[in-house]
Amino acid sequence: MRNIMLNIRNKRLAILTLIALAAVATIALADVIFVYTGTVNVKPMSTSPLVFATGPNAGPTNTAAEPFINFTGTNSGFTVSLVITNSSAVYYYEAGQLTVNTAGYLYVTGVSSSGTAAVSSMTIYIAPQASPNNPTCTIVLTYSTTSSSWTWTVNGASTGTCSLGSGTYYIHLYVSPNLPVTSSSTESITVNFGYNTVSGTAIPIP
Repeated sequence: MRNIMLNIRNKRLAILTLIALAAVATIALADVIFVYTGTVNVKPMSTSPLVFATGPNAGPTNTAAEPFINFTGTNSGFTVSLVITNSSAVYYYEAGQLTVNTAGYLYVTGVSSSGTAAVSSMTIYIAPQASPNNPTCTIVLTYSTTSSSWTWTVNGASTGTCSLGSGTYYIHLYVSPNLPVTSSSTESITVNFGYNTVSGTAIPIP
């Protein structure tokens, strides 16, 4: 009988020991945390890589063109207001001006629009001021009524880039409307650009 009691006691001790060890192991190994520190210092650039402004042939600078097109530079890009009519296209020559302070590669990261599908396609030409009829950059934006979405090419490639050296450029706009143009043919098109100052790779922007 004594041996039986000792065996039972030993078994209980063994079970309690296992439970204790399991509890300790759970506490010690449940969470393993490594802590690191990263410091990000931010300061403004002395000069923006790209600066957009009104070109010679657009309002508000050119009052004769102002009824048809307004091109203004903003802190983060540019804003254009223009008119279309029942013609196959409207060409706005030297509507914008671009000053390149840091050489790099321009590309498109996305296009979206709201309103009626008033524009079928739009081409943005960027040409050196010294040679305005010889564009360095040709950006073609095309709207698909089937998928209700935009596609684009830069210098002929969907993931293409165009090289811009330091200097002044003019921006021309060639707009093909969806015909017929009516009083409800209004649309707002947003084009997102990337500008890589290191390499000619079109890096997607999150």
